[in-house]
Amino acid sequence: DIDRIDDEIHDLLMARAEVVAKVAAAKGPALLTASPIRIEREAQMLRRLAARHTGSLPFMSVADLWHELIAAMTAIQAPFAATIAGGEGAVQRFDLARQQFGSSIPVTVAEDARNAVRQVADGTAGVAVMPPPENGTPGAKAADAPWWTLLTAAEGSPSIVAALPFVVDADGDMPVRRRYLAGDGPRAVALAKAPRNASGDDITLVIATSRGFVSPDSCGETFERAGLSAWRLAFADDPHAGPETDKGAGAPQLHLIAIDGHIERDDDRLDLMGTRHGGPFGEVYPVGGYPVPIGL
Repeated sequence: DIDRIDDEIHDLLMARAEVVAKVAAAKGPALLTASPIRIEREAQMLRRLAARHTGSLPFMSVADLWHELIAAMTAIQAPFAATIAGGEGAVQRFDLARQQFGSSIPVTVAEDARNAVRQVADGTAGVAVMPPPENGTPGAKAADAPWWTLLTAAEGSPSIVAALPFVVDADGDMPVRRRYLAGDGPRAVALAKAPRNASGDDITLVIATSRGFVSPDSCGETFERAGLSAWRLAFADDPHAGPETDKGAGAPQLHLIAIDGHIERDDDRLDLMGTRHGGPFGEVYPVGGYPVPIGL
């Protein structure tokens, strides 16, 4: 029976690959002009499988198999390479890159996190696995600013597309959604120049600019007034402000904020945080987001 089941599984895998190859042939060169990574589709698949999963096989093992399968099928459509941010935690990020994006894609190690962002921006890498966002050091030089300050509102620029790992241990008092909104969940995040679509259960990340310090409580209250549930993940001096800018109490700052839900770039609520509406922020612009991970 086991040999028969193995043959059936193999037949189905080969059939799936043939379907993917036909789709890729029908799309033609258009596939090579955009990132093939569709994290939201993978999240939907795994959530559906988790909901129907029964038996003695751990779902974590099923998820790993599906990550490998999806990565291999994605490479059939459009080959891509990954890079990981070098430095502390690089070995763990390498393992997470392999877990999420498969064992067959090339993986390189960037000199540091900021260099990894640039590799995605210039197309050297299709995806980068980064450390979780951290606060900046007050008064730091622009070259030492946290990697997330390189993210912009420009169309086609790198954005955060995934929190890694996607299937996590849900032990503890804090629900998975709350942990990830508070920045306590991801061991890494992935960057890509991929379109971001709703998965059905998402967190959106935005950067908000301010003139001077804004407390975490004030950030949350400002978004709440606009009907959004949000938490600040990190903040830093604005490295784009220039050396001539006052670095005192009123220094320009950037705030990376997680919002519960999928928020589009043109959502009118993002304008309600600005100073002209009595809020503490200048611009507020999306820089990505990710599907909420599955907690087992």
